[in-house]
Amino acid sequence: MLQKLSLVIFMILFGSILQNLHAQTRKATLEEIISFAFENQPGARQGQLAREITDANVKSDLSGWWPQVGVFADLFRYFEQPVAIFPDFDDPTSGQFQEVRTGVPYNSNVNFTVDQPLFNNSLFLAKDQANLRRKEADQNLEIYLVDLKVDVSKAFYDVLLSQEEIKIREEDLQRQERQLKDAMALYRAGIADNIDYKRATITVQNTKSALYQAREAYQVRMAMLKELSGLPKEEQLVLEYDLDRMLENVYLDTLENVAYRNRPEVVLVQTQQSLQDAGLSYYRRMYIPEFSAFFNYNLLYQTPVGAELFNRTFPNSLIGMRFNFPIFQGGKRNHDIRAASLELQQLELEMDNIQLQVDREHQEALSNYKTNLYQLMILEGNRELAGEIYQTVSLQYEQGIKNFLEVIQAETDLQTARINYFNALFRLMASRMDLLRARGLIDTGY
Repeated sequence: MLQKLSLVIFMILFGSILQNLHAQTRKATLEEIISFAFENQPGARQGQLAREITDANVKSDLSGWWPQVGVFADLFRYFEQPVAIFPDFDDPTSGQFQEVRTGVPYNSNVNFTVDQPLFNNSLFLAKDQANLRRKEADQNLEIYLVDLKVDVSKAFYDVLLSQEEIKIREEDLQRQERQLKDAMALYRAGIADNIDYKRATITVQNTKSALYQAREAYQVRMAMLKELSGLPKEEQLVLEYDLDRMLENVYLDTLENVAYRNRPEVVLVQTQQSLQDAGLSYYRRMYIPEFSAFFNYNLLYQTPVGAELFNRTFPNSLIGMRFNFPIFQGGKRNHDIRAASLELQQLELEMDNIQLQVDREHQEALSNYKTNLYQLMILEGNRELAGEIYQTVSLQYEQGIKNFLEVIQAETDLQTARINYFNALFRLMASRMDLLRARGLIDTGY
């Protein structure tokens, strides 16, 4: 039983090792991850497909301007031939009529048609809205990509925060394990009691617990980044970044106001207003008649004997104009015009609502950015002070001036100050992305 259990454990470990060996490792910067997300993230791909679908639908609607060419045919046999009623040809003035069966039992007809629209209100609407519909699809994709870029950037910063926290915890753990060894050596040598040794043990255990939590949080945040960027789960991702460069680019002008025209949501509503205005014009043109030209060429086959059906052809052809003018539709045109006008008013109110929303989002993002910037400056000073205090207390402890408890306290303060600093730094970067989005300054390249 134990041998089987050992074999199973070995196979699991061996399979895990092979999986890690075969897992592809990708090194990428934030810009590279965003570019990958734009091309591979399912939501982004859906937006791109929606744009292509819109383009295909627009081309389909505009194809109505081309000549509509078609051919149809039929083949049929009369079991009872139709009857026509004619006047009495022998005595037309008698008022009598006679019934005459017409046609032949076997018939076939091949009809070739060409229909060319000349004036068609629906086709004018398709033409007026063609570029606007494409523009609307582009703007919907742009809005999604802006949000995706912001979300990917925030997830990237969250992963960096976890990495920095893990690095700090690991450095602290190495230093604390050395302190634990020193405290143990002093205790065994009889120089110090077991208090310092026990305190060092508690500190090490707490740091190991915090390190474990940080590593688990890293896995969760990395999974979120992979989801947002469209990366497969099994692929190993190594983030490349220049922290100094990120710090240089983190500062924004806090006095700059938001420009509504830069927000893609505002541009989208403007496009929808233009689309609705074209729809209103369409309903107003409903009283104009529609014209089209057509040409028909027919091949008629008929015979009383089925085997001889296609032996002789009776062709005919014609050309003409078609006119369509609705006279009375129960007031439908007036109701459609009113509905389209009200929908246009709705979009005007939507524009007002979006402008209010933009103002609120900008103020919120600006306040968060300024708050995080202020906290970063404060916490940067705290980190430097905590480092100086720890160095001083460590030297004093070595000289016997300070006790071990004060060293642990100084070390805890330094650890907290460093983690708080990186928390503030990456919160500031995330709030910077929110502020850029609120001002409509996120460039997606589309």
